[in-house]
Amino acid sequence: MLIKLWWAEKVVEKLYKIFPNADLFTLIYDESKVWSIFPKDKINQQVFKLKTQKIYNFFKKQRFCLPFMPISVESLDFSNYDFVICSSSWFAHWAITKPETKFIVYYHSPARYLWDWTNEYKKDIWFDKWIKWYFLNKLFLKLRCWDYIASKRQDINLANSKNTKSRITKYYRKDSEILYPPVEINRFKKKIPHPNPLPEGEGITQKYYIIISALTEFKKIEIAINWFNEIGNENLLIIWWWDYKQSLEKLVKWDNIEFLWPKFWDELVYLVQNSSWLIFPWEEDFWIVPIEVMASWKPVFAYKWGWLLETVLEWVTWEFFDNKDWKDFVEKFNIFNENNKEGLYNSENCVKQAEKFWEENFEKFIKSLVFN
Repeated sequence: MLIKLWWAEKVVEKLYKIFPNADLFTLIYDESKVWSIFPKDKINQQVFKLKTQKIYNFFKKQRFCLPFMPISVESLDFSNYDFVICSSSWFAHWAITKPETKFIVYYHSPARYLWDWTNEYKKDIWFDKWIKWYFLNKLFLKLRCWDYIASKRQDINLANSKNTKSRITKYYRKDSEILYPPVEINRFKKKIPHPNPLPEGEGITQKYYIIISALTEFKKIEIAINWFNEIGNENLLIIWWWDYKQSLEKLVKWDNIEFLWPKFWDELVYLVQNSSWLIFPWEEDFWIVPIEVMASWKPVFAYKWGWLLETVLEWVTWEFFDNKDWKDFVEKFNIFNENNKEGLYNSENCVKQAEKFWEENFEKFIKSLVFN
């Protein structure tokens, strides 16, 4: 789907820069949200005839498109192509190609709402209604079977982390090669001057901690909000939006917590570079933001899980809390806070670690698959 400019879309953007003459396909396109990176005239005309696109045009909600995504992706005609490169976290890897076409899939994740995050997804869409329970359970069962069958169509399987690789092995019973997503290290390394500490809002004007995330229920951001409500003397800046934003805003008691709408380009870099560090409290298969933060000379405080363990240097560029229910968050946060004030997390070490994920590495690997 090209209906927002988040981090998976950066992979598509990089692929398109590598192959600027390629045809670009998607299941849903929203020009008003992505025109600056993916203009409408670059989108293949087949897209605008899809059921998913027509339903999205009417409702402006991607969830209503869910039952029609399999038939939509399988209806796309790739018969004239030598190569199809797919960026998939939902249905894109269901594409059908000819035997002579090399089909490369870059997995951000097997669809989490179909497999290990099914129950969280149900809660996120108010699954307590019995009608939804009946229809979605039947739909998910059918989609899981379909998803497994479709996973056998690819020639080359790439995973964005060891964690994603293990999930591909578990759910699809096939192997994959790890290729970390491209990160714009140089953009975040360069110091960005700005005349004002923050571009909007009056509550936070000095030192602050930062969360950059889609605001959904299973991100557990409310735990950080509750704790910052209690301490009062530490500032928290939360950047981004989504359906859960209003509920999170209602939890805020003091002016030490502030929400900002999505930020891009130099404005985002400036906000990260002038923060104390990033708080990363949830599970992801891979998340480019922590790497971008390290490239911005800043350490990260995160939940000790999954791919983070393969990309960081504990006690050097990061610090962790261990309990999934956040029971040790306050204790570990205070330790990390003191260590950071004393300069334990050297900014040069943060940048050096981030440079391992340079976007040039991604480009070189992709080109080798196609041209060799």
